[in-house]
Amino acid sequence: AAWAAGTTGATGTTGTTGAAGTGTTGVVGSAGSDWVPSFTSAMAWTPGQAVDATVRQVVPLGVGGTLVRVQLANTFGTGPLAVGAATVGVQAVGAAAIPGSLHALTFGGVAGVEVPVGGTVWSDPLPLATSAGENLLVSVWVSGPAIVSAHYDAGPMSYATADYGGDQTMAAAGTGFGLPSTWDRWVSTVDVAGGGPTTATVVFGDSISDGFNKHCGFADACQLTTPWPTWLQKRITQLPAAEQAAVVDESITANTLTTINTPKADQFRVGGGGPPGLSRMAADLLDQPGVRRVILLLGTNDLWFGATAGQLIAGYRTFVARAEARGIEVIGSTLLPRAGSEGWTATDEQRRNVVNHWILTSHTFPVVLDLAAVVANVYNGACQPDQMFPPFDSGDSLHPDTAGQLAMANAIPTTLVGAPSTAELAPLTRAVPTSGCPHPVVVRDTYAAGASGTAAPATTVPSTTTPSTTTPSTTAPTGTTPTGTSAPSTTPPGTSATAASSTGAGSGPGGVGSLAGAVVVILVLAVAAAFEARRRQLRR
Repeated sequence: AAWAAGTTGATGTTGTTGAAGTGTTGVVGSAGSDWVPSFTSAMAWTPGQAVDATVRQVVPLGVGGTLVRVQLANTFGTGPLAVGAATVGVQAVGAAAIPGSLHALTFGGVAGVEVPVGGTVWSDPLPLATSAGENLLVSVWVSGPAIVSAHYDAGPMSYATADYGGDQTMAAAGTGFGLPSTWDRWVSTVDVAGGGPTTATVVFGDSISDGFNKHCGFADACQLTTPWPTWLQKRITQLPAAEQAAVVDESITANTLTTINTPKADQFRVGGGGPPGLSRMAADLLDQPGVRRVILLLGTNDLWFGATAGQLIAGYRTFVARAEARGIEVIGSTLLPRAGSEGWTATDEQRRNVVNHWILTSHTFPVVLDLAAVVANVYNGACQPDQMFPPFDSGDSLHPDTAGQLAMANAIPTTLVGAPSTAELAPLTRAVPTSGCPHPVVVRDTYAAGASGTAAPATTVPSTTTPSTTTPSTTAPTGTTPTGTSAPSTTPPGTSATAASSTGAGSGPGGVGSLAGAVVVILVLAVAAAFEARRRQLRR
């Protein structure tokens, strides 16, 4: 009698008062509420089993509201997940909650719930005033034994009791949570409503967007690199609450977009790489409420695991078609440079160049972010676009460090994710673009010319790479060949030579303060107009 089996609850719909439901479509609604995800964590693997234990998940909120609800996932369970109790509170420090802030969650009106195998369950809405940047504590007690569904490399340190630690969900002091970890366990989404923001952007990626770095590796209690989606949300948090928009991260370290059947791929998939992007996009993207757009930075592992450029491109086409069928706009990104990283071959690099050329010129994505150019070694006199800028490198020639992640976030106009334009954050390193070397140009409107594949509009800027195996179109980029031979820099059409050559040379330490200003010189108004035209078409 203590359990409210999710399988017996009626399926609610967003904006109604339905009872608890199960699966990715089971949503507990609240009359008149517009839910948006404020925190997400894509379940990636199972590290083992827990018995009669409580986890206390630290949940950093991207946006605030007046209502909260929590989604629990039993993605990798082999049997129903028996949750005996769950609470939400506000973090004081570590595992400790601010006294008096802990509130019991209910599921269909009762304290416990049974999450079905492979499914999810939403809690009932909880009246709770929250704000952007605030850390909540979501505590979940499982009587067990229970298979743990988890996301590692999640970011902020969370906590758990040892097995047989019992129900600690209402323990404000948190002294029983003796196991710190950067893993998220079972808590897959926290939604808010009633706070102003009504739209969200999902970042769909791999370890680059997940905060993995060489120094932490897979250590259980190591502070990770702050990923660029978090920095982008911090930029948006500078705006008034009513003007903010949510940016949530559904990236998984070692993830791929497509299904790759090679020994290397199998090794990483079993070890935590999670289901391929095309397999998980329903749960982690399409069924999330309030999502209007997705930034896709995923595919480098596909190539590393053995996929061809054609296979990856086919995966991108499928992803875009599925998202647009649900009214979600897809913002693509070029794959970051990684020459010199472990196991990366000349063939892999050639395929990356082919894929990036296609991303920039195919008109498949309404908007493309050339994040590869942002972190490339094209600053302070260097001109090696196939390598990462050393001050942006965490040490493995693949994963950006905190300075690199921040540079990526600063180079993205916040208008692309549903928020007004806002200032970039203070850079962490000096990076002056090298004269005569292709410099970062981030936003490229690849849709304005139309889906017919006609020549790109005047706002399209030449790419930094041209694969020798790809026949250039009428908009073929100029820059470097796959061998790394540099070509003269090119002034973006419609942009003055002065503006193009002054990238990074303006305000801010070492000139980095003007990076985003320079990369946005490609006419934000034109991009916004094309973006809106595309959105109207998607809504038809």
